[in-house]
Amino acid sequence: MTGVAANFHPLPHDWTTQRLTMQRLATHVLGQARFRHDGLFDLTPSPGGFGTPPAGPQRERVRLVGGSLFIERVAGADIYAAEATTDVVTIAGNSITGLCASIGFEPDPAFWVGSDTPPLGDPDEPIVLDSTAVQVLGEWYLLGQRAIDEAVASVPGAAASVGRLWPEHFDYGIDLDAGPGVRTNLGAAAGDGYCDEPYLYVGPWDAGRPGPTEFWNAPFGAVLRRTELDTADDPVHRAVEFFLQGIVALRSG
Repeated sequence: MTGVAANFHPLPHDWTTQRLTMQRLATHVLGQARFRHDGLFDLTPSPGGFGTPPAGPQRERVRLVGGSLFIERVAGADIYAAEATTDVVTIAGNSITGLCASIGFEPDPAFWVGSDTPPLGDPDEPIVLDSTAVQVLGEWYLLGQRAIDEAVASVPGAAASVGRLWPEHFDYGIDLDAGPGVRTNLGAAAGDGYCDEPYLYVGPWDAGRPGPTEFWNAPFGAVLRRTELDTADDPVHRAVEFFLQGIVALRSG
């Protein structure tokens, strides 16, 4: 079905608004939920959305899935006797204050995850969120994660970092060695001021851009937009190909 956009669910018509809402939730609900346990705020993709890794004495995991917030806890060290609970909170019409209260804390307006930290805004304002937007973004992050894993597995001596979802730029990514003294980022972004739609990227740490000049199509490196993958015969294969093309180009320099 080449030429027909059929690989992904369509983006909501108000994607920018939805993306910014999800980033606020990722930062001030999920990020703060984790931070109170271990001082970290990076997240992880999950089917249908994204969330925190297990943290704290109850291995608390908080996930945004579709239109719901899942709060999962396991109390006790004995796998057979431990008490495992899941609370599900509806997001639509709720507020950041309400969601945080469901988890067990108050949002901190001074919480900071980097220079692009989204403002908390009015934490009592009702949340307007399209559950499809969450599913679309979760699908995108998981594709990026799979493609990055396959690319890293193909690169001997990559010395790759651990893949993490960063609330600041709202992207899932890693960094690795693309050659002697050459470090680069690989990632899947939700979109931003440069490109509103989700995209994959190769972002070298230095200014060198060896190899085909047409590959380096962004100020920070190279991007492959979601719309381009939507018509690919095999979007994962095409994504892996994109990442490896960037690594090969950097190694050639």
